[in-house]
Amino acid sequence: MTIAVEITKINETDNHEGTVTFEVNGRQYDAFYSEDKFKLREKINVTLTHLDYPLKWDVIFGGNKGREIRIEKSNQGEWTYHCYGTIKSVNPIIGDFGDFQFNLGDWTSDEKVIGEYIFWTIDRLELKRAE
Repeated sequence: MTIAVEITKINETDNHEGTVTFEVNGRQYDAFYSEDKFKLREKINVTLTHLDYPLKWDVIFGGNKGREIRIEKSNQGEWTYHCYGTIKSVNPIIGDFGDFQFNLGDWTSDEKVIGEYIFWTIDRLELKRAE
């Protein structure tokens, strides 16, 4: 997914990787980056990817009882988030969590899940400068 962001903080761990804080719609997120250079207050297009935390079917479809669309920071890690949203499509499975939409893999092809509210955990949000 490509999105326009503003870089608000950079924490390089070495010359090749680190953590970048960026803003989208007035909300700030932290993401891992590697092989890119960013400048403070830079407004750029980036591609967001993620490593997901394996969840069971009943957690995915039962963890969003409030039928919410939002992303919240987890206390489990620097780049970890709990996501509440809906399934927009299958083949590929696209989850809409408000500020972001993600390809969630290929764990179902059942079109009946389109529009269903879901819970998802991002184990590591990753950011890369868009091509």
